[in-house]
Amino acid sequence: MAEEYSRDLERAEEYEQLTARATAIGKNKMELSTGLIIAARYADKLRRVALVAFSRMVPKDIIIRDVSELNKELYEKIVNEMKLDKLDVIKIVVDAEYDDQNKKLVFSNLRIMRYYNEDKIRKMCKEYEDKIKSLENEVQNYKKKVGQIEELLKSME
Repeated sequence: MAEEYSRDLERAEEYEQLTARATAIGKNKMELSTGLIIAARYADKLRRVALVAFSRMVPKDIIIRDVSELNKELYEKIVNEMKLDKLDVIKIVVDAEYDDQNKKLVFSNLRIMRYYNEDKIRKMCKEYEDKIKSLENEVQNYKKKVGQIEELLKSME
């Protein structure tokens, strides 16, 4: 655990110099973004982004503790609700605010965006086109049945 912690701190410092993934949106409040990542890497990336964003105002142990709680919630959503594969490309954006009174990071407005590759989009389009054709055929069959019923009613008059 200590090795992971020090590795995350090193990477956080590197990220801070290379790219900003956090945007200030108020006093002690930041919008954190993982950027495009594979789903399997969300926990590491989010922890590192939070370390970069809050390391000057929040003790690191609080950041790590609170981000791990958020990561548990994210796991539930990503794996069980959204049923994403480890290699699916996602982007996570969340607002985080440091509550100085309770010594806690408070997360809100969580957004998980899923990105599809071109092959997946083509496959989905084909499935929808097939479904549309099937529904159009059903509609035509119902129209024929309605026409037959109308003719039957006319002949009964």
